[in-house]
Amino acid sequence: MSSHLGPRFKGVLSFLIVLSVFFSSIVFVLRKSDAMVESYKFRSDMVFVPSPALTKIACLGFDNLLSDLLWLRTIMYVHNQQKGAKRFSWLKQMLDVVTELDPYPCDIYERGGAWLYQDAERPNDGVRFFQKGIRNVPQTAKTKWKLAYHLGQCFRNVLYDEKDATRYFEMAMKMPDAPKVLMVAVAAGYERQGLFDKAQKLWEKTRETTGDPNIARAADDKIRFIEDTRQAIESLQQKVNQFQDKFGHPPDDLQALVDAGYIPSVPEPPLLGKYEFDQSEGRVRYLFIPQELAGLH
Repeated sequence: MSSHLGPRFKGVLSFLIVLSVFFSSIVFVLRKSDAMVESYKFRSDMVFVPSPALTKIACLGFDNLLSDLLWLRTIMYVHNQQKGAKRFSWLKQMLDVVTELDPYPCDIYERGGAWLYQDAERPNDGVRFFQKGIRNVPQTAKTKWKLAYHLGQCFRNVLYDEKDATRYFEMAMKMPDAPKVLMVAVAAGYERQGLFDKAQKLWEKTRETTGDPNIARAADDKIRFIEDTRQAIESLQQKVNQFQDKFGHPPDDLQALVDAGYIPSVPEPPLLGKYEFDQSEGRVRYLFIPQELAGLH
């Protein structure tokens, strides 16, 4: 009987078989997803979905459709974890599968990266996910700057890496459609690294270009603080040089200047942090200390 089937009928039959396999794959994935959403007990040997590469092969070309469905399941999963166990054990795998199927939507990287480093408290996974977004999202995307901005926030507020934070804030500032207020984050980064020339120039530019009087006043304050910090460093360096001329060696630290009567006390900088003497370089420098870590110094 099969010999009498026309080629058109065979084509339709083949399409129906492929479509059936595709929807069976979707049902399998969604059932597994629902099971994970409804349960807060996890076993290390449980499998939520296949690897991203295998899922892409199994979806038979319906990448965007399956990505959208899995993204909705991911949102449901995160919502339930936020209200319940807060484990987020499968979040990274779910996000990897979604972005393997459709690697271009900026909002998935923005929300997913924030979930990883804020809700799941896995900042390194969040960093890698944001970086993946920066690689994949087209340059023409109007909100791509937010990925670099979130990276800066993660490095500054969670990983306490001011150098990388400033690098990503600067990247965000240079992207299309980025708000001018990002100059504030970059200027603060230069300031915290002791790069006072760069910081002052950017604060001056912020003051000149902002239309917000509050930001302008804050920029004025920052410029004054930088000038005061520079003067304090120069004054302390002079005392260090005097100490070395008298005793033939540099002080162990700034407290030695107090003990020797060169200064009444070690001054507090107008910015967050402290002044310290770097023996290896023989110079006084400003060290920024995040407020959250102030008690450890």
